[in-house]
Amino acid sequence: MIAPPLQRFELFYTEDLDDARDLVGQVFVPHRLDLAGGCTKVRARMHTKRLDRLAANYVTYGGGVLIEPGELGSFFVVQMPLAGQSLVRYGGEELLSTPDTASVVSPTIPLTQRWSTDCAQLILRLERPALEAHLRHLTGAPLPTPLRFDLGMDISTGSGRTWAGHFRLLVAELDRTDGSMVTNPLVFTELEDLLMTSLLVAQPHNYSHLLAESQLSPIPNRAVTMVREMIENHPEWEHTVASLAKMAQVSVRALQLAFRQHVGVTPREYLWSVRMRRAREELLASQRETTTVARVVARWGLGHPGRFAALYVKQYGELPSETLAR
Repeated sequence: MIAPPLQRFELFYTEDLDDARDLVGQVFVPHRLDLAGGCTKVRARMHTKRLDRLAANYVTYGGGVLIEPGELGSFFVVQMPLAGQSLVRYGGEELLSTPDTASVVSPTIPLTQRWSTDCAQLILRLERPALEAHLRHLTGAPLPTPLRFDLGMDISTGSGRTWAGHFRLLVAELDRTDGSMVTNPLVFTELEDLLMTSLLVAQPHNYSHLLAESQLSPIPNRAVTMVREMIENHPEWEHTVASLAKMAQVSVRALQLAFRQHVGVTPREYLWSVRMRRAREELLASQRETTTVARVVARWGLGHPGRFAALYVKQYGELPSETLAR
């Protein structure tokens, strides 16, 4: 039997409807929960893992249920059925959500859902202040009205499928027991940024036109220079493209375009190359008796040692352990 996602982070299993309502409500919002579709009981289960700006969840009720949370208020959710289906009523819209169609729920629209008996969903919670701040960083523009996504997202093809793959990657990393990269703040910050950016790009919303506009003014060379100096001086810091753009007082998109034009790589690629160079310098200057490759990898935020070793060999023609042994 295949284990359900996020099993390491089980919050509860219950056959009591009131307990399920209360416990799910503690993670999301207080809500109405009733049996539906002729069901007489539930076998409800929830697994949840909170990061910083996001939380990954697995929920199943093991019975047909009607869920009425109203407005979510402080967060967005993306709900991806792994089995079964959910009929989502959202403002004046209605969507049948299936394993091919996720629902993207914004916090200011009343929500009602009817889950089938076999419905089981991965649910990503995104904090509203964080996602809206991320959008402002990407566009460099204010948000005079609340961010609102279209409800249905096709995750069987195109950019929706790509986004769903990013979410599944996060879940897979959280499920690992052999040293997940998500435990490294440098990595999970990047994953959170990736999930937020790709959602804003993949799913239409009321500010999509700002992301699509190409009339960005060239940013001054000093902004590129400032970011390069920051990376060179402090490559070990928990940089993201958004944080670097904020420091340089430009939008994320403008910084990415300027780096492509003036440096030939993206800011993330430049950061990675500097970290690789610093790691090699440290390996060359160290002794096996006083350091390890794993420590060097962790110090410079280079992710999983195995992936680092493969990239290191490709770039330098030898294993990092061979460099350390010199």
